[in-house]
Amino acid sequence: MIQIIEDDLVTCHIISALLQRMRYASCEAHTGAEAIEQFNTRPIDLVIADMMLPDMHGLELLEYKYKRPYLRDIPVLCCTAQADIETVEAAMGFGAVDFVKKPIVIQSFAGRVNRAMERAPVRWESWSEMSRRLGFLHGGTMHPMLTIAQQVLRELDEALLEAESGSMSVQALDAVVTRAHGAALNVGALRTAHQLETLWKGEGTTTEVANDIATLRAALVIEIASFDEAIQARELQGEPVGG
Repeated sequence: MIQIIEDDLVTCHIISALLQRMRYASCEAHTGAEAIEQFNTRPIDLVIADMMLPDMHGLELLEYKYKRPYLRDIPVLCCTAQADIETVEAAMGFGAVDFVKKPIVIQSFAGRVNRAMERAPVRWESWSEMSRRLGFLHGGTMHPMLTIAQQVLRELDEALLEAESGSMSVQALDAVVTRAHGAALNVGALRTAHQLETLWKGEGTTTEVANDIATLRAALVIEIASFDEAIQARELQGEPVGG
């Protein structure tokens, strides 16, 4: 999913139409507040961001994303009519991988989107790799596997809430995280597995553990949404997850 953050509706429509022609799914945000809400609820692979928004500067938005470990590695392609060297350097420091000057030239812009997508975190194992790994896999078996794995993630979210309230020990929570990590790998949810592996340490001071729990809970909202989209895609199209 590519997120378009653009307050100019004409430019937004142009980018959206291009992405549709390139067969990329997209979502739109017209303010910084809308973009932040999508950051925390949608499985976004690339951000295309205007630098001048009605409620905040693009750099503020990029800094918000960069400060959250579960969002930090999502690449950003910046679009702006004007950009000084200081803004470009600051944006690059917050995860921008390219700058495009408006007005957009469609042909060259398409190539830059494809190059930026090469920097996006891999969300799903490819269907061919999964078939080789599991051997027996066929189209009808994937849907129930995804549903089971998603339920394990929901159970982890409940366990994190219990740990947050002090009714579950770190050791018990660690076992639930390990189970969820295995479930994600089994269905080829590479992004989910990576988030669980990097965001949960299971050790440290009380404050550090509390921070890890809060960060992982925030990341799980997005990962569960990613499973929702994958399950819905199979129900509507019957296509293998991962392509």
